[in-house]
Amino acid sequence: MGRKVMLVRGGMLGPNTGIGGAHHALADTLERGHVSGWSLSGVQEYDLGTKPSAMSRLWQRWFAHPRRIKSISKQADIDLIHITDQEQAHLVPHNSQIPVAVTVHDLFHLFPEVRIFGETGVQIGDTSPSFIRRRDLRKLKAGLRRAHLLICDSKSTLNACQLHFPDVDAVWLPLGLNMEKFDPTLADQTKASQPAEGLSKGCHLLIVGSHDPRKRMDFLFEVLGGLDAKVKHDIHVHHVGSIASPSGAASIKDLAENHSLPNFTSHGGDLSDTALMDMRYACEALLFPSVSEGFGYPPIEAMATGTRVLCSDEASHNELMPPDSCLASDDAKAWRDAIVAVHSEWKKRSASDEHHVWPKADEALIDHAKRFDMSVFNQRTCDAYDSLV
Repeated sequence: MGRKVMLVRGGMLGPNTGIGGAHHALADTLERGHVSGWSLSGVQEYDLGTKPSAMSRLWQRWFAHPRRIKSISKQADIDLIHITDQEQAHLVPHNSQIPVAVTVHDLFHLFPEVRIFGETGVQIGDTSPSFIRRRDLRKLKAGLRRAHLLICDSKSTLNACQLHFPDVDAVWLPLGLNMEKFDPTLADQTKASQPAEGLSKGCHLLIVGSHDPRKRMDFLFEVLGGLDAKVKHDIHVHHVGSIASPSGAASIKDLAENHSLPNFTSHGGDLSDTALMDMRYACEALLFPSVSEGFGYPPIEAMATGTRVLCSDEASHNELMPPDSCLASDDAKAWRDAIVAVHSEWKKRSASDEHHVWPKADEALIDHAKRFDMSVFNQRTCDAYDSLV
């Protein structure tokens, strides 16, 4: 008879967010019986509704939900509790008789810092949290110390966990990707060969991510703004994610206007999976200048479609990239040259054809992405779970 695992998180998250996507993927693969010897006992989370008050959020987070999880930890028919992200680590029960694992995507919110790139300081995490958030962070750190196993989705996060929580066992377990969903050789051939038909002829570039300081949108748009006018005329920049800056700086739309990019489109954060997939097939490259990530889904998802990635050589998304393929995070000239090279290849391919010639998927990138296929993730998850029981 197989063993049972209860997945735990706090408030519900949709599958289109990074952490939410990882949680739903794990729940789905367990429910389908793809983790050998293990089955899903259930998912413990809560729905706060559309406009919860600050008090109701705090009550659920600090009191009501932890009590529910503590009660569950005493059930005899569960073999493992798995809390699916470190922002819910306060839910690790005290003196749990059932082993508890916590997935740690990153630690920059728990241990923030300011890093210098060139002459610019970039805030990684919130270095000035509120009183309530400081208390929350203490609860998270205490919960991580109570865990039986920390499951780290990158080697850089594993190193950070071993530094800050040396008494807790930790393992490296990168997240998985359903390659059948992304691989254009397996996808609808009409979509893969004629993606996003509404797009005009041009050198389309994709940006996926928020306007958090660590994403370095200001740096990227300075790079784009410094391109030759003829190149800028051909380039069509598509951004998927929130355009607003949490620090109150200029929005991404303002950055595009300030740097005179004539063909910029903001798609917001609610683009459907189908539309985003079409954008990956249609774009010449993904631009990813972030200097701090947990797993970094956008680069691996782009490579899984055979789309080129221009990516900063920073943790932990650089772990996902082929050798020697990343760009120095503070070298504007290197980024500009790389974008010009992408444009030159597009122009050479498209100049002789009056119709748009869509980019051809890079099979080497697809093969590289396959090392993160869900089948690999499932086996690693099985090994991690088995180590606890």
